[in-house]
Amino acid sequence: MANDVIALLVIFAFIIVATVVGMIPGMKKKLDLEEWAVGGRSFGRWLSWFVLAGEIYTAFAFLGASGWAYSRGAPAFYMLGYGALAYVVGYYVLPKISPLGKQFGLMTQPDLVEHLYKSRTLAILTAIIGVAFLLPYLQLQLTGLGLIIETCSYGQLTRVPAMMIAFVLVASFVYLSGLKGVAATAVIKDVTMMAAVAFFGLYLPIHYFGSVGGMFEALDAAKPGFLTLPGGTKNLDVSWTMSTLLLTGLGFYMWPHFVPNSFSARNPNVLRHNAVYLPLYQICFLFPMLIGFTAILVLSSPLKTPDMAFMTMVRETFPGWALGLVGGAGALACMIPAADLLLSTSMLCTRGIYCKTIGKDASPEKVAFLARAAVLVLTCIALCLAIYLPNMLVNLLLTGYSGVTQFFPMIVLGLFWKKATKLGAYIGLIIGEILVFVLILGKMDPFAFAGMNFNAGFVALVVNMTCYVLISLATYRPVEAGSNNSYTSQRL
Repeated sequence: MANDVIALLVIFAFIIVATVVGMIPGMKKKLDLEEWAVGGRSFGRWLSWFVLAGEIYTAFAFLGASGWAYSRGAPAFYMLGYGALAYVVGYYVLPKISPLGKQFGLMTQPDLVEHLYKSRTLAILTAIIGVAFLLPYLQLQLTGLGLIIETCSYGQLTRVPAMMIAFVLVASFVYLSGLKGVAATAVIKDVTMMAAVAFFGLYLPIHYFGSVGGMFEALDAAKPGFLTLPGGTKNLDVSWTMSTLLLTGLGFYMWPHFVPNSFSARNPNVLRHNAVYLPLYQICFLFPMLIGFTAILVLSSPLKTPDMAFMTMVRETFPGWALGLVGGAGALACMIPAADLLLSTSMLCTRGIYCKTIGKDASPEKVAFLARAAVLVLTCIALCLAIYLPNMLVNLLLTGYSGVTQFFPMIVLGLFWKKATKLGAYIGLIIGEILVFVLILGKMDPFAFAGMNFNAGFVALVVNMTCYVLISLATYRPVEAGSNNSYTSQRL
């Protein structure tokens, strides 16, 4: 049997098994909206672990890390640090969010914002922005999935039909099982992903150079300076790296899907426990990077698509069955996060926008139906974006990070700072998002200032935070003695 046929059979075996496992919770019983969207708020440590970790190893980690190592060198090392910073934020923020969901029946990030600021309009704005930045993230998973299957089939199956087949299956188990389906499949995905990246990340440098150290020595001799900033770029220097670490570390849990994932935890201690041990996942980020560095020295001709460094190296070194195993793990790394993104985006569209505007009086049953229907519509939109507007994976993710991190002052200070006000949240968020679009679309990312280069999203966050704090201080009104409405009095 030909290598391409064997590889495709193995990949689709992974995909079909994951789909069946994802469908089981929804086939056992009909899930109400709370069970479908936030898992009935019953996830313990291990299930919560896999749901939260499922968003770490995506197409970005599997393909983008090796692609950046291959094409840019040292700037890729920022990926090893941002998650460790993010878990510090998560340790304090997520346990604060979780009890609010259970106490007040919150299910989405806009629900949380409306609760904090007593502003439906601000919640709707948050939902719209969230959808705008989740769609590129969803597109990233689709694009990565198509690239993986196209490479593993030796070009016999192109990315468009591959994406369509896989995402019909993803939409089916999200439609049926919601977050419980995502959690069940995340277990399979994480185990296979960690095994695949660890094995190939260590084997390939040792196979070609005798050791990981030997590979680095050969790379340093072949491309002096590639392993020190700015590596293979002109402007991704130390200041860019530090600002990107801060941006991605602070913005990690600002993605809208992490709020319902936090609401799914049985209690706050589940989230604290996971924040302590999730940094172990950052070690696994190194393995795809080792493959990217190895590819520079081994591949005879430059790759047109750097993100394919991982898959190309495995294809050049191993028979079809091994490529199928890697492709299957990579396909799950795209599909499972995409399932969570589909679920969250559908809830933003329905509960975050529809229920706060024309659907104020909609019954829970109607909202549940519309949320499931939105999964199918959003799948079609994401497929169209991935087919007609493809882009390099890491660039897509960094653009998304720049946008969602602008939620950080509004959510985190809203949770912990008593002087935070609604007007401060509005002005800070709007200015931050405008700056993100102006700087990135104006080709000013990184942003050069005083001889240094900063991540454009970080620049926008600094301005956002400054405006938020200053306006909140100017508009904060102390609670009058004897007032029974202290919360509203503070959040003017």
